[in-house]
Amino acid sequence: MATETLTRSREQHRFQSHVAFDNIPLGESTDYNPIAFTLNAKHDGYQSSRRSRTFMVGVDDNTYSDHALQWLLDELVDDGDEVVCVRVIETAMRLTNTAYQEAAQKLMAGVQAKNKKNLAISLVLEYAVGKLHNTFQHLIKIYQPSMLIVGTKGRSLDSVSNAFFNRSSFSKYCLQYSPVPVVVVRPTEKREKKRLKRAQDPARQSYLQMLPGQKHEADSENSSIYELEPNLSAAEEAHRVAVANGLPAKYDPTLKPLDTDAILRHASRSRRSLAMEPPTAEAVALAESGRLPAEPDMNGDDTESDEDDDEFEVTTGEQALKKERLHKMESNEGAVLKEMIQRKPSDESIEEESDEGDGGAKTATQ
Repeated sequence: MATETLTRSREQHRFQSHVAFDNIPLGESTDYNPIAFTLNAKHDGYQSSRRSRTFMVGVDDNTYSDHALQWLLDELVDDGDEVVCVRVIETAMRLTNTAYQEAAQKLMAGVQAKNKKNLAISLVLEYAVGKLHNTFQHLIKIYQPSMLIVGTKGRSLDSVSNAFFNRSSFSKYCLQYSPVPVVVVRPTEKREKKRLKRAQDPARQSYLQMLPGQKHEADSENSSIYELEPNLSAAEEAHRVAVANGLPAKYDPTLKPLDTDAILRHASRSRRSLAMEPPTAEAVALAESGRLPAEPDMNGDDTESDEDDDEFEVTTGEQALKKERLHKMESNEGAVLKEMIQRKPSDESIEEESDEGDGGAKTATQ
């Protein structure tokens, strides 16, 4: 016990008190100075930065407010943050009574003792006098906290009777009217008791038990609503990226480059195979007979074509000369006949002209 007290005193000495304000004797509040006794204490290692946050928590004589403050210091607060503790006294105080200063100093010492992690934080205590709801709204406007933390007795609002008796609940009021996010902290024993009660409830069903024999729409193969990522292979995904960005073919795995060396190797192998193939019996027979193999039809027709495409005889040189001489004789005879045909109409025209000349002379002499 003595060791714990010594540890608390050392932690309290790590906090240095700063300027305090006392506006209670005046009994007047302004926009930035409510009726309150303000205490400010900062840790020796405290340094404000751009990442510093401000949290506001309600404290009073109840145990659930202690749970809320301890949860805030253990779970949310970090080095460099500021914690504003608000204690509201709704009953009017005597202006000459200074007991509230001693109560505020004691409350500040208790808040410093809850800093079990020895965080380098700044603590502000607003020991205010006035209406609870209005005071909190006023202080929220002044400090602009990132979050408001309040405790609760742990009563459920499910039944009608509890909702009726909790109409004046401060945590419910904060949830409805607070301009900043609110965290309502329930006592640990209340939460554990509620959790065990839910686990031991025989009528409680899990999500799988609520859907016996039914398939959820998210498990359907045809459902595309819950398909966050398409089922694409790595090559297909790279292909789409290359097409979208207009990248060259070397970045597209689905486009294979043309291998000219392989094509040349394949062509040389085919030529070698054709050269090394032995002649067929048909080719040997055609070579012995002196004939050439028929060319394949381009239209793919294997039937025999006209007589011109049939076999032809091989002529000797003497026969070729005879054919050439006969061709010259025939061409000469044709030229002579053509010349005779051309001369015949010219002779007939000359004779007609002569006959006309004689007749004209005779008529003239008569």
